[in-house]
Amino acid sequence: MVKLSNPKPTHKPECYPVYKDNIDSGRWEVPMLKFIENILLCFRPCFSRKAAFGWFVTILVGLMVRSDMLGITSVIRDLALDPALYSSMGHFFRADSWEWEGIFLAWIQVISSRAPLKRIAGRAVLVGDGVKRASDGKYMPCTKKMVQESESASKPSFIHGHLWGAVGVLAGNASKLFCLPLSIQVHDGDGAISGWLGDESVSHVVQMLRDGFRAARYIGMSLFVLDRYFLTKPMLMEWEACSAQAPGLLHVVTRAKRNCTAYGKPGPYKGRGRRPVHGPSVHLQDLFVTHRQSFQSARLQVYGNVRDVRFLSRTYLWGQGLYQPLQFVLAEYGETQAILVCTDLSMAAEDIIEAYACRFKIEAMFREMKQQLGGFCYHFWTHAVPKLDRYRRKGSTDPLAQVKDSHQQQRIIKTLQATEGYVIFSSIAMGIIQLLCLEYQDDIRVSDFRYLRTPSRKVMSEASMMEYLRRNLFRFMAQQGNLTITKIISSKQVPLETEDIDRLIS
Repeated sequence: MVKLSNPKPTHKPECYPVYKDNIDSGRWEVPMLKFIENILLCFRPCFSRKAAFGWFVTILVGLMVRSDMLGITSVIRDLALDPALYSSMGHFFRADSWEWEGIFLAWIQVISSRAPLKRIAGRAVLVGDGVKRASDGKYMPCTKKMVQESESASKPSFIHGHLWGAVGVLAGNASKLFCLPLSIQVHDGDGAISGWLGDESVSHVVQMLRDGFRAARYIGMSLFVLDRYFLTKPMLMEWEACSAQAPGLLHVVTRAKRNCTAYGKPGPYKGRGRRPVHGPSVHLQDLFVTHRQSFQSARLQVYGNVRDVRFLSRTYLWGQGLYQPLQFVLAEYGETQAILVCTDLSMAAEDIIEAYACRFKIEAMFREMKQQLGGFCYHFWTHAVPKLDRYRRKGSTDPLAQVKDSHQQQRIIKTLQATEGYVIFSSIAMGIIQLLCLEYQDDIRVSDFRYLRTPSRKVMSEASMMEYLRRNLFRFMAQQGNLTITKIISSKQVPLETEDIDRLIS
């Protein structure tokens, strides 16, 4: 019988039962902690100092097992670290011994070599979207006023915070499909900082496409699935410019609005007047009625279910003044109608529908990062940033542009580095958890350690894997003291009593 009493202090790890059927499984020849270590050791070249790499390992493991979202305090508490190391951990995020780009390159190489990537028409499926993180921080860089899209009347129409652009890649099997986060960066409000660094300041739409091409250079031939917000002339112009340097590397799959108007191909030139650049206009929504007899039918995997889908594929020109040839797929299933768009004119309509149906996976990834990992619960600020003006008018001068002192500018840049570093570390922790779910799907039964009213699928969720690690991490460390990851974390922990060590090993 389990005695319900006051919980012990969180700095003393609890002893949880280990289930014999899990330990006796043949797959445990390569322990889970060793699997995590093999991934984390791939990041060693990204750090110029051994101490910085040690903090990276500690923070990643702490994010994977922490039980609350109170910043780096929860990492110290749930890993039983020495509280005196709090300041050192905070300084790591602003250190010069690592760079965001190096971390990103190492992570995407890990994903390319270890993750079972989903492919459609021979291409990996990348998914991109933006996410807003509300923040009331008065001295956080890149904070701006944004529209709140929520339909709830209890939420304000406008919020202050950060706009993040995320790119993920789909990986998994027939039982479960995850969106593994590749890169998450601030996409707006950083114009002044980009000027200090000598970089070009571009819009959220253009930066998202560039992030997709950057990921595709390492993943290989890819499809980039975006929602209808990104179907704009600047995005297509940027796609043409990037495709000229790497033809066929990345094609975009997105969705058009219901009132979308396209144009037919121009007719023959009769030798008089200006040469036509487009044909007659076409209201695509009307094709669901006028061309209903031309629709084809197929049974496709749509949003996790096999459904009967009717579709029609046509090539039209789109964009006033641009007239970019695009493939439009009119899809209809049940009472839902959608107009999908693809830059690849030869791609099968069924593949376009299947690819776009996977777009919601990035929304599930955002939910898990917010609710389970607390990936956007950062608290980095500096007084070098001008105090947030909540009543600043649209179009007025960016307050960061008023900072002229080079020392103050460097402090702001380091604070932004810390913020983006925290988020990329959280996304790596999320990706490792997802890889563990896929790797050990046949070896761990969720019902052995966690009650679920509705049984999950064969592959456990990120929340279940985090709970499993939370229960067994200290036992794994006690049994595998020779691992690098164990030595790094143990060197930063509060020394345990002798009876605590015996209790963990027994």
